[in-house]
Amino acid sequence: MRYIKVDIQDISFEKKTYTQSLYDSVMRIGFSFPIQVYKDDKYYYCVDGHKRLSVLQDILKADPHYKRGSQVLVLVKDGINNRSSDCWRKRNSH
Repeated sequence: MRYIKVDIQDISFEKKTYTQSLYDSVMRIGFSFPIQVYKDDKYYYCVDGHKRLSVLQDILKADPHYKRGSQVLVLVKDGINNRSSDCWRKRNSH
């Protein structure tokens, strides 16, 4: 896993409805936690953060010069969660 900044246009996500309080929070402080994504050869796919990305997309439509810009901090997860594989289950016995 690693943290990087990615433009919202490079992230595939599902548009979601969100509350006004989430919109206001993103306008006021931005994102408190990175968006979780995984990456294949070319694209980033959102795993967690669809609503926050939906808010940012709407903010950028209304104000293309939004002070925080279109770059978001993402946590790039490996495509395979090694800890959920059978070999790890046998080792983790606490």
